Amino acid sequence: MAWGRGRHRRRGLRSLLVMTGVVFGLGIAQAGVPPGTEAGQAAPPPASLSQGNVSQNDWSPVSVSRDGRVGPYVPLARTAHPWRICALLPGTQDKFWWGVSWGLVREAERLGVVIGVYQAGGYDKLDVQKAQLDTCRTLKPDAYIVAAITSDGLDAQAAAIADGGRPLIDLINGMASPYVTAHILGNFRENARFGANYILEHRAEWEKAAGRPLKVGWLPGPKGAEWADAMEASALDVLRRAGVEVIHGGYGATGMATQMDLVRALFDRVPDVDVVFGNAVAIQAAANYLRSRHDGGTHLVATYATDGITDLVRDGIIELAVSDSPIVQARIAVDLAVRALEGRPHGVWNVMTVDRLDQARLVGYDLSRIAVPEGERFQLRPLPPLEPRRGPSVPPSPSPAGVSGSPPGWGS
Repeated sequence: MAWGRGRHRRRGLRSLLVMTGVVFGLGIAQAGVPPGTEAGQAAPPPASLSQGNVSQNDWSPVSVSRDGRVGPYVPLARTAHPWRICALLPGTQDKFWWGVSWGLVREAERLGVVIGVYQAGGYDKLDVQKAQLDTCRTLKPDAYIVAAITSDGLDAQAAAIADGGRPLIDLINGMASPYVTAHILGNFRENARFGANYILEHRAEWEKAAGRPLKVGWLPGPKGAEWADAMEASALDVLRRAGVEVIHGGYGATGMATQMDLVRALFDRVPDVDVVFGNAVAIQAAANYLRSRHDGGTHLVATYATDGITDLVRDGIIELAVSDSPIVQARIAVDLAVRALEGRPHGVWNVMTVDRLDQARLVGYDLSRIAVPEGERFQLRPLPPLEPRRGPSVPPSPSPAGVSGSPPGWGS
C-alpha cells in the first residue's frame, strides 16, 4: 500500500477540514477538536469493554467515536506481515505513560508486529523528541506512533514521514499536522467537564462547610500540550461561568518534583484553597502534601487516572478521577497503524469515551484499562535494525552525520 505524500494530502486534508469546521455529515468540529466532542455537546455513551481483563489478548470490542459516530471498535485478529513500528512517548515521570507503553508492546505482540518504544524524558524535551523521530526515520520503520509533546512541534517531521510514504498515528496527546493518518485520542474536554461538574455538584455543601465562597486551585499540566490546553479551556469555562473563584497554580511538566513545587507554591499563596483540581501527578502531589500537613479537609479531583490515583480514590483521599482507558488507546494505535499499512478501513478521528471514577464506581472497574500489572514498568525497547529483503520495506540508509547509536533520551 502506497502511503506517499499524495495519499497523505487527501487524508491530511480531511483531518485539516475537520479541524477548521467543515461538515462531513457528522457534525461540525471546532479547531483541533474531533467531530462529536465540541464543547457543549453531549459525550458519547460510556466505553463498553468485554467482561475479560484488557491485559489479556481478548480486549475487544470497545465503544469508540469514529469520525463522529459511536460504534464498536473490533481490532484485527492478525497482520498480513510482521511490520516494524516506531513509537515515541513524552516521558516516564507520569505513570500514565507506563500503561501506554505496556499497551503498545502487548498489542504488537498479539498482532505479530515489531515495535520500538522510546521516551523523550519529559514535556520540556521537545528537541529530544524531534531528534528521536529524525533518527527513528533512519531505521526505516513501516509506521510511526507518536504521543507528541506539543501539538505542532513535530510538523516538519510529520511532513517528512508523509514524503517517505509511511503512516503516522497520533496517540492521545493530539497533533495538528494535516499529514497524520489517524488519531486515537481521549476526550480531553469531557475529562475536564466531568471534574468541573463534580465540583459544582458539591459546591453548596463545601461552601457551607467553609462558611464562604469556594476556592478552587487549578493545575493543568504542561503549557502547549494539546491535552492540557483542551482540559484547561473546558474546566475554566465550566467553573468561571458558574462564578467559582479559580486560583491558577501554574503550568509544568507532569513530573512529581515539578508538580509538587507548584502545589507548595499554590498553598503558600492561598493557604485556604478548598479544592485542588488538575492533572493526575499534581493531585497525587497534593495528596502527599496535605498528608504531611495533616489536612483532611481539602477536596482533590483529578482530570485523568493512573494506578496511584485509583489507589487514592479507593482510600477516599481523592474524591473523583476520570479514566479515558490509556492502555486501550495504545492498543488501538497499533491496530490503526496496521490497518493503514494493509489498506484496511479505519477512522481518521477515533476518540475514547471516558469513565467517571469515585469510590463506588471503582468497585469492579477493570483497572487494566489504566495500570500496568504489578511488577511491570515502562516498556522501553529499541526497534531492531531492518533485516535485508523484508518485502515492502527498503534497506536502511546510513545514519546522518552526528547520529550514531541511540539519540539523546532513548535510554532508560
